[in-house]
Amino acid sequence: MKESYPKYLRAFNSFKDITPNILKEYDIRGILVDLDDTLVTHNYPIPNEDVLLWLKQMKQEGIPVCIISNNQKKRMMSFIKNLDVGYFYNSFKPRTHVVESALGVMNINRENAVLIGDQLFTDIRAANRANIKSFLVKPVGTKSTLFIKIKRYIERKIPI
Repeated sequence: MKESYPKYLRAFNSFKDITPNILKEYDIRGILVDLDDTLVTHNYPIPNEDVLLWLKQMKQEGIPVCIISNNQKKRMMSFIKNLDVGYFYNSFKPRTHVVESALGVMNINRENAVLIGDQLFTDIRAANRANIKSFLVKPVGTKSTLFIKIKRYIERKIPI
């Protein structure tokens, strides 16, 4: 069976635009979020103030957050060092094993979860394959690898 193009529930300019009220509209009680180019510029070593404020807001509302990244352990560990969030590295998105594990760690049913990411072929496709909601955000910065830049070029050609 041929897969169709990845489909997302809603698009946002930034993760910062995704508020607890928006999550309530969709009955979302847990967030899986990509790291590089979704929360911060590719390989930015620590959370910036925007990330810290957003995570604090989610925690205050009782919405668990789990960061899932295709990047390496060293990169993830430097980023999450002082954060109180779940995390998975080397996730191999669009494979779904980490999505399934994150749902278990957060004790969230798939119908109450969302995956937030900046790439159709990794983040959004992983959400589609795992049967969870997805929000697409515009990439943060322009420091992506050549491979990711090529994928973004292809993604822009997809009819949404």
